[in-house]
Amino acid sequence: MIMLVTKFSNGKYGDESELFAEAISQDNIKLMGEMIALQTLRTAKRFDFKVADALYIYLIKDLHHMQELDYTISDAYDLAQTAMCFLYQYVGKNIYDVCCKDMKGMDISIKLACYREVNAELSKLRRKAQCTEYIDFTDYKALPMDPVDCFEKAEWDYTKADALLNAMHLNTIETALLNCIMKKMLQSEITTELNIGRGCLNYRKKTIRQKCLMALKYI
Repeated sequence: MIMLVTKFSNGKYGDESELFAEAISQDNIKLMGEMIALQTLRTAKRFDFKVADALYIYLIKDLHHMQELDYTISDAYDLAQTAMCFLYQYVGKNIYDVCCKDMKGMDISIKLACYREVNAELSKLRRKAQCTEYIDFTDYKALPMDPVDCFEKAEWDYTKADALLNAMHLNTIETALLNCIMKKMLQSEITTELNIGRGCLNYRKKTIRQKCLMALKYI
């Protein structure tokens, strides 16, 4: 089976080690970035099969078809472009040269630093995938049973919720905190909004939880 680096270099490199043995240059920086992105995904998909494996497949597809005029490059190619942009600042150097040190004072090579940069971009794509829900409208089972009523305004009964809130006897700050939580605000946003510290925030949360449990016994 022919290696990808061999295919995309038109036979210039037998494997990735031959590519990375060269100094970073304008001629090889694109291929280096693409191979580093693929290597990052190969490692990541062992632990994150769903997202990383899909991106790995999309990236290989991009590499095969990106020269076609009507082809749309996927988000996976962002990883390769991230690697290329990182490597541009080290043109003329070897990819195994030291570029910085970590927090423990250990030497970090250009290649390792590039891996970390690509992995950070991969984390962004992973979060994007987690926040995106897809509905297959080609499958009738995914559609509402009655399309006519899908835009009808639902009428909600808040009687039990109101009774529970009244029974909890929340004070002003607890009520404000509960409203923030219901709005799905971040902890940092809540502390800013209510002008309280994290310790106070956690204490108030605990108090609300205790009052809620007590009120449920009498409703």
